Amino acid sequence: MNFLDTRVRIRHPCPFCDFSDEFPDAEIVQWCNGSNEILQVTTKDAEDLEKIMSKAEKSLSARQLVQDGGTSAALLLPCRCHTYRSISSIAEDCGVWTVPPVFYDHGHETYRVLSQGKASLQKFVSEVRKCGTVEIQSHQPREQLDVVRDLSVVPVHFFGGLTELQVHALVLAFENGLLEIPAKMKMDSVAKGEGVSRSTFGEHLRKAQLQLIRNSYPFLKLRDAAKKH
Repeated sequence: MNFLDTRVRIRHPCPFCDFSDEFPDAEIVQWCNGSNEILQVTTKDAEDLEKIMSKAEKSLSARQLVQDGGTSAALLLPCRCHTYRSISSIAEDCGVWTVPPVFYDHGHETYRVLSQGKASLQKFVSEVRKCGTVEIQSHQPREQLDVVRDLSVVPVHFFGGLTELQVHALVLAFENGLLEIPAKMKMDSVAKGEGVSRSTFGEHLRKAQLQLIRNSYPFLKLRDAAKKH
């Protein structure tokens, strides 16, 4: 079975878009099972996180699950989908599927949508536009279910802040075995093949590795904290 795999960025009246609009610099990741919702909140500093948690407790009836003591926390709250016309309910009515999690930032929510054809996807977009705005960020066919499944675990912001040169350095380092122990090739050789100095290539690689850690740090910290409890 072939699928269309689409990323859409949406703004419409809902408690979480409104909450994200109030705290535009926070990154919020949401999972829902129909009864409860978990929010992973990441901020720039601890003061912002405290403000968000206080507001979430009052306006969303949320309670803290775990906090890393700095800029990231997981919150649990009752499902609120029945209190408004949610994007997931619109998707269900239109015969498309939303793949969790949902990402919120600057008053917008980003969904991954799977559809079996253009007609159902167009219907979904049309219905959402009746109550808000829709921006299609990416769109491609999928034939393998393993690809459809695996891509859902990669956060939208995971590659944020990486330059094209840094991404290329990571790919080359992996493909040439530079990250293995022991390394299969010397960095000088890989850099020479790219027509750059060893120091320049090394700088791109180190900055790329640091940025990936920065982007995934909240998830790593929460997992580490969960094991301690």
